[in-house]
Amino acid sequence: MHVMTKVTLGLGTVLFVISSIAFVIGGAELDSALEEVTPNSVGYEYWTGDTSTEFNGELKWSSVYYVFVEEGYEVDVEVSGSGYFESCEEYGDCDDFDVFPGYDYIGDLEVDVSGDYEVDFSETEGRIIDVKITEEEIPVSGLLGAFGGCCGICGALFLLIVGGVMALTLKDQPKVQTSIQFDNDLVVVNENPEGSEYDQDDST
Repeated sequence: MHVMTKVTLGLGTVLFVISSIAFVIGGAELDSALEEVTPNSVGYEYWTGDTSTEFNGELKWSSVYYVFVEEGYEVDVEVSGSGYFESCEEYGDCDDFDVFPGYDYIGDLEVDVSGDYEVDFSETEGRIIDVKITEEEIPVSGLLGAFGGCCGICGALFLLIVGGVMALTLKDQPKVQTSIQFDNDLVVVNENPEGSEYDQDDST
């Protein structure tokens, strides 16, 4: 078998095995994470305070932070650094997360880079009201594992198909013989020998 064919088939096999393992692990992690998600899931309670204090702590880019305030009040939210607040009014989902009695969902905190941030809450009329922040972690590693494994499997199948075609093509090629005359000796050399390196015909 041609060296290039062996290399192609070998790479395809190794890539297929590795990608399959990554796909299985990533899929299992993603499935486990999705089992905990409900239609109105907001993760777990991350911080509780009021508008007289500010949040100081870590926010991760791989998580979504839902903000809830006492029912019936309007609150302005400011985030330090590269963080920002997305109001629920922008997406029209203010009524989608009715999970805490006496609290209204007002939007999400999001950051581009994980790190420590300060979040300031202020009620529009200066009143002190309660605030809750919850964290919903996104299964990034599971998503990447499943997606990368799927892409790797496709690439591996492509290599295996190409290697198989190359193997069949080379197998079907007829053997080519080259005759070389040295004085009275005729030497026949096979370019694709199966047994000996050459056949020698000592003819006069």
